[in-house]
Amino acid sequence: MHLFSKMSLTLLIGAATFHAGAQERYKPWADGDEIADSRTGLIWRRCAEGMIWKKTTCTGKATFANQAQAAAMAKAQATSAKEWRLPTFKELNSILAVREIDLGKAAIDPKAFPATPISRYWTSTSLGPSYYMVVGFGEGHSGEGERNSPGASRLVRNANP
Repeated sequence: MHLFSKMSLTLLIGAATFHAGAQERYKPWADGDEIADSRTGLIWRRCAEGMIWKKTTCTGKATFANQAQAAAMAKAQATSAKEWRLPTFKELNSILAVREIDLGKAAIDPKAFPATPISRYWTSTSLGPSYYMVVGFGEGHSGEGERNSPGASRLVRNANP
């Protein structure tokens, strides 16, 4: 009985140590407008394209464009230091927070990605000449979107080596 109690205490202390030292999944960069995802190793823009980071949140209105326009906007943002791009379906789906529908709240971590417009977002994953995969942050769903229909975009890049 005494041994069992000692083992239980050791396990509890070990669990407390693990949780105290556990790293949060999302870590903001110094300027706040980018966030690193420790699970995937990707760097995300915290705001949807068209919105601007101001101190603690995203302000303004997201730009809604068709898939080709969204891809062109991403290309225009890319520099040699920061190669921004539209995420693949798998990448964008990785930040989707599946939850019960809560009207007025996006299905994404609100601390990491504040003021996210409730909409579908373009990916670079094609399903043929007319359709691309989209991720919807309104109800936490994903699917396909006709390439000429409007959607928002959130850019991503690989972490610098």
